[in-house]
Amino acid sequence: DLGAFLQSDWELSNSWNLLSGIRIDNHNMVDELILSPRFSILYKHLSNTQFRINYGSGFRAPQSFDTDLHMAFAGGGISRVNLSPELRPEKSQSFSTSVNYDKPSEHFIAGFTIETFYTRLEDAFYLQPIGQDNFGSLFEKQNGQGATVQGLTLELRANYDKKIQLETGFTLQS
Repeated sequence: DLGAFLQSDWELSNSWNLLSGIRIDNHNMVDELILSPRFSILYKHLSNTQFRINYGSGFRAPQSFDTDLHMAFAGGGISRVNLSPELRPEKSQSFSTSVNYDKPSEHFIAGFTIETFYTRLEDAFYLQPIGQDNFGSLFEKQNGQGATVQGLTLELRANYDKKIQLETGFTLQS
């Protein structure tokens, strides 16, 4: 995989920032160049609140990954993964929005971040069982219809005089 990434960060005003970028990949398992654009708009409301909207795209090349093997080892067995001859790259498009708020005082700062996210996978990879041999299970990596991951994240944080710091987070996703 040979890739290049270009990024531009524009401060449109004291309150607005636009971050844009594009990654270009030439992968030996994919016939054409792959373009993955990304955009982010940041609005700074007052001095302690920020709103952000993000869009990004990406891909995974049609190849076997270490995680394919770890799944089999976790079950105590050995497996081998073959690639389907028709396997295409898995592509994703992601959207997210977030609100970030921090309230400082002389000795204490506390804040939170709430983020929503949505990712759509096209041609999502999955492992299809195709049998067994003397060594264990055989799987073929194929493309599925797609998949969606979406959810909400809440993070809370507090710091007292840079001596005690507490952070927690919770994510709900489907």
